Amino acid sequence: MGIIGQSIALFVALVVSAVIFLTSNGVHIFSEVDESAIYGEWVEQGVAPYAADRFEVRKDGIYIKGARTTSFFEFTGSKLIYTVGNNTYLYTVEDKQTLQREKPYHYSTPFEKVR
Repeated sequence: MGIIGQSIALFVALVVSAVIFLTSNGVHIFSEVDESAIYGEWVEQGVAPYAADRFEVRKDGIYIKGARTTSFFEFTGSKLIYTVGNNTYLYTVEDKQTLQREKPYHYSTPFEKVR
């Protein structure tokens, strides 16, 4: 294998390594969705139904128990961020039906879209 073949092999290995590193560290480089896909009600999974956190994303804000708690949220295509009181909430889009809560830091939990 000549110098050009070795260079191409090294380049391919670097690209594959970078994709594996980013994916394994939670950087979602291929799974961005448009904002309308996050509209709806989201319910925490893996806890008793009566204890599950739930919230609704609408075009005009974030709603909890039917009341708008904030009119501002940021959606980057892969992250949903909003603040209520002193708490900032950060969710990573896993797919169009699942968000993974990253903040607050007390625990990370998935949320599933129910409607």
